[in-house]
Amino acid sequence: MRFLLTFITCFISGYISGQDVLNEYIKYGLENNLALKQKESDYSKSLEALREARGLFYPDISFQARYTLSNGGRVIEFPVGDLLNPVYMTLNQLTSSQMFPMLSNQEILFLRPHEQETKLRLVQPVINTDIYYNSKISRELTIFRESDVNQYRRELRAEISKAYYNVVMAGDVYQMLIETRNLLLENIRVNRKLIENGKATPDYLYRSQAELAGFEQELSNADKNRTVARAYFNFLLNKPLDDTITVWEADVFPSLSAASAEYTKSAIENREELKKLESYVNIARFKESMEKSGKIPDMYLAVDYGIQGTEYRFNRDEDYVQASALLTWNLFKGFSNRSKIRQAEIDREMANRQLEEAAKQIELQVLSTMNELFTAEKGITAAESRLKNATEGFRLVSRKYEEGQATQIEFIDSRTTMTQAGVNLIVSRFNYLSAFAEFEKVAAICKQE
Repeated sequence: MRFLLTFITCFISGYISGQDVLNEYIKYGLENNLALKQKESDYSKSLEALREARGLFYPDISFQARYTLSNGGRVIEFPVGDLLNPVYMTLNQLTSSQMFPMLSNQEILFLRPHEQETKLRLVQPVINTDIYYNSKISRELTIFRESDVNQYRRELRAEISKAYYNVVMAGDVYQMLIETRNLLLENIRVNRKLIENGKATPDYLYRSQAELAGFEQELSNADKNRTVARAYFNFLLNKPLDDTITVWEADVFPSLSAASAEYTKSAIENREELKKLESYVNIARFKESMEKSGKIPDMYLAVDYGIQGTEYRFNRDEDYVQASALLTWNLFKGFSNRSKIRQAEIDREMANRQLEEAAKQIELQVLSTMNELFTAEKGITAAESRLKNATEGFRLVSRKYEEGQATQIEFIDSRTTMTQAGVNLIVSRFNYLSAFAEFEKVAAICKQE
């Protein structure tokens, strides 16, 4: 019983130094959690998409080469002989000479048998609103992914903390039940001694043995809870499920040091959910602007430099330079642009309403978790008083029972009350720590690694 009292009063001693152990586990989990790595990969992918979108502002330079072999195809007939031969015959007659030879009609192939074109092409966008707004949207998507990663990091930090507290709590409950089992064994020994001295009947022994058998089942369930808690904690850290866990004990509890308004302000300023919705609002706004900019024409500059001809020859007679300005202006698309603009406006309005609603929900979360924390704190005080009274009651009943002045039912009832009070105090204290971890997450006051 003395061990039980010492255990209950000291099972969470050294919170500040022990917190370093938990912080190391949190750091490890943030570095190795598989789900977090997936979200970080999504963020890296969004960064590359942003670089891709920004690259569209730069000129596109390409090398293009074409060499063509042709046979057949259309023929252009040019009757040069029919047109000029009569004139040449007259001139020959007038001059009594053959100065003007007869010409044959010509057939010109539309496709030349050999042809090549090799060039460098540079295309530079001058006016393109789609490129501009798509880069803006890509930037907001990157911010969205970054906020998503930070949100999961914050949630993972809280989940690791609560899982760790659950591991320590399950271990402490199990250890306390082990000590309680020793009390039951001692009770069996005392009953045997009382029977030997003729102060008790055998039914006392049978009842105490039955109590021990029932308690073994409770102890087995506690051991199962301890194993499951350890496995889940290691799962979050991406460690072997049966890996050893360093536990700490603390008697100093963290407490709130500011008014609720300060924590609400912190949550509104730092919660990643709101930052994600703000990015969504900006994306909707950029989409709306992009649809409205459809009235603006697109303009490109293109410059070609290369060589053309039937064969590859690099000289001034074969090379060429060509510059072009390309303008595209959609003047009418069946009123579809008007509908797209209205859809974008509705999306923006919906995003703003979602942002406003989320802010109110976060305020409610802060208030709710703060009240739960205060309730958990009061629960510790009540649990300590309950255990103190139950322990003192068991001490008195145990002494009377050993002297044969108390019934076995009184002894079992007193022991059960003390055990339940001890478990309740352990659970109450770790419930407070878990509630504080949840409050840190909701109020966004925990430091991001």
